[in-house]
Amino acid sequence: SNGSVHNHIVAVEFDTIRSPEFHDIDDNHVGVDVNSLVSVDAASAGYYDDRTGELWNLTLVSGQVMRAWVDYDGDATRIDVTLARSGQPRPKKPLVSATVDLSTVIADDVAYVGFSSSTGKLSTLHYVLGWSFAVGGPAPAIDMARPPPLPDRRNSGSRSRSSKTLAIALP
Repeated sequence: SNGSVHNHIVAVEFDTIRSPEFHDIDDNHVGVDVNSLVSVDAASAGYYDDRTGELWNLTLVSGQVMRAWVDYDGDATRIDVTLARSGQPRPKKPLVSATVDLSTVIADDVAYVGFSSSTGKLSTLHYVLGWSFAVGGPAPAIDMARPPPLPDRRNSGSRSRSSKTLAIALP
């Protein structure tokens, strides 16, 4: 049902695998998806410098902590996605802006907000160190001066083995 208006899905993808069948621009991009795995707008991961307007690249699989802001303006029917390195202020210019009337996509009285991740042939780890959400106003600020620590990457091999065992046991 990829592309069906009956999907009622809006997603912001932080994509590290280029899938030509979904018209991905590269293997390191941010996109806005509406009812489809084909982005309505996408850009290579990065952020705009407020002083020069220059786009600075970010590598999503670098292991560096990054910040992302996803804002929706109902009056303008626009989703803005902005990225920055951790510790940097929010750039004024968003990386991706897509025109989407959410009232035509999210048709029910109930909507779910959360995170999802998938991988292809590669094994990757994704961490959300904090998030804030609000309807009808700005989301509460997050104290990024004291983010939770990332898990010890040296032990990720043992976690990976236990995850594989769990994945085999669950089905």
